Amino acid sequence: MPSLSFMRLCASISFFAVAASEVGSRADEPLLMPHPVVVKYDSLAKGPWRTQGVNGKPFLFTLGGGEESEIHQKTIAAKNLADSGLPMYGVAEWCYSFHHLKNGQPDGAGYKHFGGYPTPPKTRDEAYRVVHSYFDRLVHDAKEKASPLQQKLRFSINGHYCYQHFGCEWGCDIVGSEVGENINSTQAHIAFTRGAARQFRKPWLMDMSSWYGPSMFDEDPKKHWGEYSGPDHGHSLSLHDRTYLVSYMSGADVVVAEGGWLNFFKSQIPDGNGTLPLSRLGEVGARFFHFTQKHPDRGIPYTPFALVIDSQHGIYPGFGPKRAWDEFPYKRGDQRILDIWEMFFPSSVVVQGRGNEQGYLVHSPFGDTVDVLLTNASADVLASYPVLLIAGELQEDEAFAIRLRQYMQSGGVVLLAENDCQRSWLRQVLALNELPPLDEKRGYARIPQEKGAIIVYAERGKGDDRPLAQLLNRLRDELLPVRVTGKVEYLVNRKPKGWVITVINNEGISKDFRTAPKIDANATAEIEILFRGQEHIESCALWSEDDDQPLNDHPIKLSIPPGEWRVVEVHLHETPSK
Repeated sequence: MPSLSFMRLCASISFFAVAASEVGSRADEPLLMPHPVVVKYDSLAKGPWRTQGVNGKPFLFTLGGGEESEIHQKTIAAKNLADSGLPMYGVAEWCYSFHHLKNGQPDGAGYKHFGGYPTPPKTRDEAYRVVHSYFDRLVHDAKEKASPLQQKLRFSINGHYCYQHFGCEWGCDIVGSEVGENINSTQAHIAFTRGAARQFRKPWLMDMSSWYGPSMFDEDPKKHWGEYSGPDHGHSLSLHDRTYLVSYMSGADVVVAEGGWLNFFKSQIPDGNGTLPLSRLGEVGARFFHFTQKHPDRGIPYTPFALVIDSQHGIYPGFGPKRAWDEFPYKRGDQRILDIWEMFFPSSVVVQGRGNEQGYLVHSPFGDTVDVLLTNASADVLASYPVLLIAGELQEDEAFAIRLRQYMQSGGVVLLAENDCQRSWLRQVLALNELPPLDEKRGYARIPQEKGAIIVYAERGKGDDRPLAQLLNRLRDELLPVRVTGKVEYLVNRKPKGWVITVINNEGISKDFRTAPKIDANATAEIEILFRGQEHIESCALWSEDDDQPLNDHPIKLSIPPGEWRVVEVHLHETPSK
C-alpha cells in the first residue's frame, strides 16, 4: 500500500491517494461501491441540483423590501450595495402564524390571523389538510393586494417550523426560510430549504432577520424599532456576515437582509453626497455583495447525504413541548429526526435558551453535507444522492419502498435504524426477511442489494460512539474529496474544473440581546485542508472581495479568528470527464 506524501505546490500538485483500506476504520471494505467515489460536475449540473436562478439572474442580494424609494435606489447604485429589490408576493412565517396567531391576532404588519385547528385533528393527515387550507387563504389575500408585476412570482417563507416542502407542494414559485431572529439552527433550515428546492426544482432564498430576543440592530438615532433599537442590539455583525456567506455558498438563489433598507444606514437623511450613510451592518452587507460579484461562480454545493422523512412530518424543534404539527406528542421516529439534526449540527436545536448567539451556526463534523427530502420525492431526485438516511414516523407507503428498492438496485446506499426494519411494509418490499446480526463492536451491518446496499444500525451509545456517527464518519471519508481538521463548519462545492471549500469558525464569539459581542481570542481555529484522489491540482487560491491570494503550501493551513470565515478554491489540472 503506497504511503501518503506531502508534495509542494508548484505547477501541479497531486491529490493524496487514499487506499480503500484506509477509509473509516482502515480495515473494512468500503461501504460504497464503486470506490473511490468521484462526483462529476456535469452529472450534478444536469440533475435536480442545478441552480434555478430568479428572474434570469443566478443570485440576488436584497434589502428586504422598502428600498424602492428614489434615495434608496440612488444609494444602492452609488455604493454598489445590493440588488434593487425583487418583485413578488406570497406568505412569510405562515407556519408560525397558524400555530400562534388565532382569533384575529395581528402579525407585525397588522394582518389579522385566524390560525389554529377548529377542532383537534385526529391524524397527521387531517392536520396537514387544515394547514394547507390556511396557507391557501393567506396566498389568496396576498395575491389580491399584489401588483401585476409582483403576481409573477409567488413565495413561501417559513420561520421556526420546517414546512418548506409543503409550500412547494402547494404552489409557491420560490421557497425560503427566515433565519437569525430567535430561530433554531440556520444550517438545519438550509438543509430543509435546499432539499425542498431540489425535490421540487424551485429556486430558494434565505432571509436573515436582525431581530433577536426583543431587540434590533439600529444605529439611526431615530430608533426605527423604538425601545428595541440600539447600536449593540440584535445579532452581532459577525453572525450577519457568516449567515450571508453560508447561505450564498450553500447555493441560495436569493439572500435577503431583512430590514436592511433601514438598518443598513445610520440615517434615512441623505449626507453631503446625496446618499444615505452606511451603518456598520451596511458595510458588512456591502463587503458581502462585493464578494458575490467577485466570485459569481460558487459551484454546486455537494451534499451527498439526504435525510428522508415522512411526507406529513409536521416537525417543529422550537420552544415548548415537542409536538408534530404542534399537536401530536413526538414518537420515537420524530425524536430521531432531531437526534440526526444534532448529529450533523451539534448543539443547534436549542438556541435562545442559552441567552447568547451560540447555536445559530455551529461546527459540522460531517460538513454541511445533508439535504432533507420527503418520502414523496421522485426516483430521479433520490438517485441524485449517494446515501439516503431514512428517519421519522413513517406512514405505510409501498410506492416509496419500491423507489427505495430501485434506488439500491442502481447502486444507492440506504441507512436504516434497526427499529425501522420492523415495519412490515418496508420489510416485505425490501426483502428484509432475516436481518443479519449487527456487528457487536460497531453496531451496524451492511446488506448488499444488487449494486447498492442497506446498512442497518442500532440506536445506542452516546456522541461519537453511536453506530450512526461511526457510519457517517466512514461515509464522509468515502464521499468527500477533502478532509478538514478542527472544530469548524465547512462546505464543499463542485466546479467544472475543481472544488471550493468554505470554512467558518463559529467558536469563541457570543452575544446576548442588548450588549456588544464577547470574543475569545483563544478560540482562533488552526485548521488544515487535505485533498485526496487521483486528480491533479493546478493551483489553489484564497478568495476575497478584492484580490485572491495564491496558496503555496500543502496541506493548506489556515488560521481563522472567532466569527470569521475563509473560502479556498482548488483548480484541477484536468477537466473532469462527462
